[in-house]
Amino acid sequence: MPAVTSFLLLDPHGDARVPVGYAVVATELEWLRETTSAGLSVPPVVVRGLALTQWASKWWEAKGGECQELASPGYTLQRLVATLPTATAQAVAEELHTHWGADTWPAPLTLPAVITALYPSAQALWEAAPDAEPAAVVAIAGQWLAWLHHTDRVEWPPQHVALLTAWLAEWEKAAPQAVLLMPLDPDIALTTYQAWVGLAPAPLARPLRQAFAWAGPCPVPVPAPWAAAARQHWEIDLPRYVDARPTGTEAGLAVAAWWAQTNNQFLHPDLLPLVLNVAVQYVYQHRAALTADLLRTLRASMAPEDYARLVRYLPPPEPGPLPDEPEAVLRWTTDEYLPYRLWQAALDQPDEAAIATVRHHALAFGAWLLATYPARLAGATHPYQHLYWSQPSRVLPQSPNEVVVWVIADGLSWADARFVAQKIGELSANRLATTEAARCFGLLPTITHFTKVPVRAGIPYQNTLGRLPQLDAEAAADVRDSQDPVQHARQLGGGQLLVWKPLQPDATYHQSAQATVVRRNAVGILATLAQTIVDVAQEIPRSLALRVLLTTDHGRMAGPGTRAVAVPDGFEAHGRVAYRLAPGPRPAPSPDIEWLDPEFFSLPGWAGVVRDERSFLKLRKDGSQSGGPDNFSHGGIWPEEVVVPWLTLQRDAVPIKVTGTATGRARAGTLGTITLQLFNEADRSVRLRRLQISWSGTSFIEADVSTTLPDQQSTSVPVPLPNWPDGLRIGTATLLLTVELADGREQQFPLTNQLSTDEFQTRQADLLGDL
Repeated sequence: MPAVTSFLLLDPHGDARVPVGYAVVATELEWLRETTSAGLSVPPVVVRGLALTQWASKWWEAKGGECQELASPGYTLQRLVATLPTATAQAVAEELHTHWGADTWPAPLTLPAVITALYPSAQALWEAAPDAEPAAVVAIAGQWLAWLHHTDRVEWPPQHVALLTAWLAEWEKAAPQAVLLMPLDPDIALTTYQAWVGLAPAPLARPLRQAFAWAGPCPVPVPAPWAAAARQHWEIDLPRYVDARPTGTEAGLAVAAWWAQTNNQFLHPDLLPLVLNVAVQYVYQHRAALTADLLRTLRASMAPEDYARLVRYLPPPEPGPLPDEPEAVLRWTTDEYLPYRLWQAALDQPDEAAIATVRHHALAFGAWLLATYPARLAGATHPYQHLYWSQPSRVLPQSPNEVVVWVIADGLSWADARFVAQKIGELSANRLATTEAARCFGLLPTITHFTKVPVRAGIPYQNTLGRLPQLDAEAAADVRDSQDPVQHARQLGGGQLLVWKPLQPDATYHQSAQATVVRRNAVGILATLAQTIVDVAQEIPRSLALRVLLTTDHGRMAGPGTRAVAVPDGFEAHGRVAYRLAPGPRPAPSPDIEWLDPEFFSLPGWAGVVRDERSFLKLRKDGSQSGGPDNFSHGGIWPEEVVVPWLTLQRDAVPIKVTGTATGRARAGTLGTITLQLFNEADRSVRLRRLQISWSGTSFIEADVSTTLPDQQSTSVPVPLPNWPDGLRIGTATLLLTVELADGREQQFPLTNQLSTDEFQTRQADLLGDL
């Protein structure tokens, strides 16, 4: 409140605060009444109104008096916002008096201070200085929309509109896009907010789409009710979209199209996991929709663990025709047959077509094996034969400074061995790395009785029978299943060999339980096996070189089976093999059994293996035979029973590193060839798997590259690309090469991009982008 003064007080704008004890004079009559008797003394009045103050001030000054104009709150606001009408400014001033009082307005007065007084909850919003940088504009626009939404504002008080318009105008000067991103109208602001997070209630106008493209993702969270409603909508919309697909269109293609359409609506990062989950759950419930193309489309947005979970349900390609050469058959088994077989065996519900496919290929393998084994596989002179790897030149330490730990795990399949190797790398922080993973043909029949001692001795079964005392003496120091290999490792010195022969995972796979339970238990056992190997390695001094050999005595069936084949008279049976340990006459032919001639297969007597996936009945002590489930059995000649692993792990091996460039030039939209010039710096080979070409914010292109990259060599690899991108895209692409390590893990390496497009004019800038 102004203090009493010796000046005549004037209020030309009509909204000044009146001092205590002063009267307001607003007419000529009131002025004459207050001043006729005043003489030369100052009357205690405030003269109000533009015309009256002009007349009174002239009259008073003519008499020798002085005047003072009182501050006008409304006029002060009008100087901040020129478009503010007088009545509106005075109404706002009354609100500010309530907030600040009459005499304590901030000086200098600013527009942000005024709006903050009116809407204090958004003080940070009002006080942000206009900035032309896109990030600043986007951040303020997001705050503006979120604040409007959370205040549930449906309309503005009329006296505030001009103030807010002036505030918004400052941001619009900084960036023209602010006009679209920061609307004043609450209804338009609501739809803008919804559209920016990807939930537009109607198709977007082109200017707004351009503004969103300029701004990028909405910087503020999606309101929880919107996210919940969006998920409910998508859960209804996706099945409806798939059901409405044109006749003949695959369901997976429709899901991919729906995903691309939904994800192309400037979808907010908060919503991406929700829409992805809707698509993934749909595929889980409709397995027929899962295809390699769909999974490739979703992969860029999926967490690795989600992708790994879903890819298990993706049918791998059916195996191709069985090769003839042993080394090619081994590669066919692990790279083509086993992925399909493991997928088929793990299905929740039996797939008769898949079972028939597996049986066809397994029977073909068995026929090839029986014809090839006697002449080419029974000895130990070839790298593709199991006993070749058991020779002293490979299992004994190669120097006085080396320690070898040889693990012969019972019934360890190829897939399980690579799982153990991966866990060893993980548990040892990659101090133990798999440097070689050899596939080899195991001995027949594929049960421990015929395989464990030969693998340890490196000679066929028949050759062990006359040397058992000597072989037992040589194996006397081996660590049995009931002993702790970690304690034995503490006693090792340079030039020594430790052989550990655990009965796992065979014992776990022979449990009487549902297949899913057995698989789950086996995972735990395999992890324990890996941890034990890491513990053994930690007991061996770092000053010594360490090599770990991981192999098995036999493989095993990959899935459930049934005891259903009668055991011939005079034979013993175990799983999928019936055998005699003494010579005898040739058994009678059987439609269910393949007989192994002891002369050709280095056996003491005839042995028979089941052709299909069944097992022999179980012999009781009273001579009767019983059936029942026989999951994960072995003894036969199916690929997973015969092809076994031999893995080599080393401590502190040189890490895998692949460097290189990608060169190539082609016309956009046509078939082109990318030439990879690669160098493998490691001392071991790796398997190339795929080349990924990606762009920021878009999906990627993948091309399969299945070839071996030799160690410490430069290699040129051609990669065909069916639809060559244009110059702008190909030149800015990121290239990642995926290689498969010996333990089955994958690792990616960036390549230098030297790709270009053969065009009439290679554009380096989008000159028409703003038109």
